[in-house]
Amino acid sequence: MPEADPMLRRIERRALIACSAMAVVAALMARGPIAAAAGVVAGGALAGIAYRGLKDGIDAAAAMGESGKNGRTRAAAGLVKFFTRYAILAAVAYVIMARLSLPPVAVLAGASSLVVAVTVEALQWKSSNTNSGSSRR
Repeated sequence: MPEADPMLRRIERRALIACSAMAVVAALMARGPIAAAAGVVAGGALAGIAYRGLKDGIDAAAAMGESGKNGRTRAAAGLVKFFTRYAILAAVAYVIMARLSLPPVAVLAGASSLVVAVTVEALQWKSSNTNSGSSRR
């Protein structure tokens, strides 16, 4: 289901762009280009799984406020999905670090792609609010 909030859509798109750009840079700069780029992509996947888990958990918590059996059923299913995603996240992190031996710095760079996207959104928001405030004077 596509995101209804335009700000969240922009953040999701920017996170994907940031992760892709960091993977390209890692591939160009690293000694073992496949491992570094794969680490960035794996870190981005971890961030994506965590993001979706949090988003669905918040939606499930909002469904708890709905009255009736349908609201309670949606909330329970959402909470089960929330905790299941974190179990999957732990398993994926284990595979990335212990089994695949991907570079930890590359994984951290990929995992920070969501942080980069939120930072860009915040700076753009601040810039647009600063510009609009100065034109009113």
